[in-house]
Amino acid sequence: MRFRKALVLATPAWLFAQAELPKAPGRETVRKVCGNCHEIETVIASRRTKLGWQQITDDMISRGAEGTDDEMAAVVGYLTAQFGKINVNSAAPTELQNGLQLSEKEARAIIGYREQNGKIKSFEELQRVPGIDPEKLRQKRSLVAFSQ
Repeated sequence: MRFRKALVLATPAWLFAQAELPKAPGRETVRKVCGNCHEIETVIASRRTKLGWQQITDDMISRGAEGTDDEMAAVVGYLTAQFGKINVNSAAPTELQNGLQLSEKEARAIIGYREQNGKIKSFEELQRVPGIDPEKLRQKRSLVAFSQ
């Protein structure tokens, strides 16, 4: 198996008791690969899109982090799923549904709106998309991104 440098984002093992990571596929890989450099609280304090987590990963790789390609992909996948944001301008319908807990109809309304009007520029514009419940969106505001 080809080895590639991978993300080092988390905390020493003794700190994992303080910052428990959610149980999900990739958690143990995050512990294994990332458990030497950063405090997990710092890492998960800001949410990022998948592209954002990938950019952070690439930065850590350039600084000398090591692991396999599969480990790197698992770390990015885990962090995206557990601590990610949804870019409403590039997300697929299922990403909008799962990430923002929208119905299929609401997800398709967002996609239809952006296809007709171009990129959504603000949260206020997103709330005005026909067929979307603004209150439901307000509850998920911290999970919404408009670019990376």
